[in-house]
Amino acid sequence: MNANDEEVLPSFRLTVLGTRGSMPGEGKAYARYGDSTSCYRLVAGQEEIYLDAGSGISGVKTSPNTNLTILFTHMHLDHLIGLPFFSGLAETGRKIAIYARPREGLSPKEAVDRLVIPPFWPITIDGYPAETKFHTLDSPTEKFSLGEVLIEGMEGTHPGGSTVFRLTHRGKTIVYATDFEHNDPANTDALIKFSRRADLLLYDAQYTEAEYPRCKGYGHSTPEMGLNIAAEAEAKKLLLVHHAPWRSDEELDQLEKQIKQKTQAAQFEAAFAKIGDEIIL
Repeated sequence: MNANDEEVLPSFRLTVLGTRGSMPGEGKAYARYGDSTSCYRLVAGQEEIYLDAGSGISGVKTSPNTNLTILFTHMHLDHLIGLPFFSGLAETGRKIAIYARPREGLSPKEAVDRLVIPPFWPITIDGYPAETKFHTLDSPTEKFSLGEVLIEGMEGTHPGGSTVFRLTHRGKTIVYATDFEHNDPANTDALIKFSRRADLLLYDAQYTEAEYPRCKGYGHSTPEMGLNIAAEAEAKKLLLVHHAPWRSDEELDQLEKQIKQKTQAAQFEAAFAKIGDEIIL
């Protein structure tokens, strides 16, 4: 199966649409892991949920008759830039729900309107054929449901803030912890608790351990910290995401090889997210 499949499956299914952090990559060196920025699609019954709307959401073909939802961790450009190109917006009569926390004094709608507006874009979000409704999450721990999917949240550690999402469907759980820095021990402990026994943990691993000291405060983490959190949380599978925009396929292959060696005795799987990956829980 691929990202363009139209049938709606009863299982909890995640498809990787965009893996890059900060900005897209460019060229053949990024083909396998992908050059698009953060976007992951979840399908659970009639619910079609997108985690962020980076450039990976552009050109995606939506499934028919599903409930479309976008969950924004935060509104930094690399997580928002694909929204104007989302095919669901072009569907007349389609309803799209967008959930996000207010950031820097702006509601989710106000933040989107600052980008999707002339002269930066020819129309506003309200000018698309689809009907888009914004939902402001007043608390980082606010809970809500989308069909049979329970959504829970916690505040991450990132400049300007970022929401970590926990999504549960029929006893299976996915935690999406992108743009998370481990410079706050209390917040790291909170993430371990929040990710307890997750079937799948997506964790920010933009920097290597060698790069991290000069990148402190940028709001990103390392594969090794992802391993520690997954082990402490007793997660079943770790998917490392938000790859550095300069990191080639060859370099990511080497990092993944090192990580797999470190997890040989672990009770969980670990891999770097690749474009088109599909995980069914």
